[in-house]
Amino acid sequence: MNDVHDSNDGAGRRLEEAVAWRLRLAENDDRPSLEFEFWLRQTGNQAAWDQVCHRWDAFDRLADMPDMVAARQTALADAARAGKRLTLRRLARPLQALAAVLLLACLAGGTAWWLNSPDDYQTGAGERRVVTLEDGSRLSLDSNSEVTVKYARRQRLLHLLHGQARFDVAHDRSRPFSVIAGNQRVIATGTAFNIDMAGPRVLVTLIEGHVVVLNEEDGGARDLFWPGRIELKAGQQLDAAAGVRPRILQASIPRVTAWTAGQLIFDNEPLASVVARVNRYSDTQITVDPAIGGLKISGVFDTGDAQGFVNIVTRYLRVRAVAEDPHTIALRSAT
Repeated sequence: MNDVHDSNDGAGRRLEEAVAWRLRLAENDDRPSLEFEFWLRQTGNQAAWDQVCHRWDAFDRLADMPDMVAARQTALADAARAGKRLTLRRLARPLQALAAVLLLACLAGGTAWWLNSPDDYQTGAGERRVVTLEDGSRLSLDSNSEVTVKYARRQRLLHLLHGQARFDVAHDRSRPFSVIAGNQRVIATGTAFNIDMAGPRVLVTLIEGHVVVLNEEDGGARDLFWPGRIELKAGQQLDAAAGVRPRILQASIPRVTAWTAGQLIFDNEPLASVVARVNRYSDTQITVDPAIGGLKISGVFDTGDAQGFVNIVTRYLRVRAVAEDPHTIALRSAT
């Protein structure tokens, strides 16, 4: 293999050789040979192989591009016209051209893919994260949450895939800031708001400024239940779910945003819904007997402290706790 590109030196030669080997192995169901193993053990070749494989895997879609298909067909046609067995040495010249096309396509295609693909931010159980975006806006992620971010010249588009997030938006009237959550699109220019995807519901709470909420759903549900665009004022919360008319409520901003400080605040809320919130922050999960799910509870709790929550609940309510396994605590009636 090493005599294929003797006229080239250094990293460029090794990359071309690695591309040629990748193509050859692809034609042979990725079965390596002793010749390939010998080449791989030589200085610098492993790094070149890793680099080419990384790009090959990341930009596999480039294989269907017209230029790539045409280049590959040309290489194989040239070899076939030579009337000789398709060995790597026979394919050296066409593969060299193909290698150059592949590397250039990877660079150009990879740049385009990177520019057009959204950034993805996510958190695990009990984790919180704050990200400063390129325009100065701040994204705060709650536990078990995920947001994608894609900025363009005329828009800033984010997508809350699951969980909860707070958005502190840098002012820019020429480039609206939009967040899609479920079927709702929240549009702002410079403001702060919180979105909580609580099961089938989407809760949009305006902390300050002004936002407009639109429904992304097409069809009859939009006409029957959604009253067009909804504008929120500071302190208001939109409670929306598929198939029902959305409600606008007055919200307690300190309670809604307490999670950003690692706390949960409840005010006379059903035990079942409280436990659902508590479970977001811990690997230890709490289950609730339906017979006691309607009991009301108030208090301030630390996120991630499932055992502390259980201790308080069993102290002040007629509830007992049963450890079903190392990661599950069942709340049942004490009567």
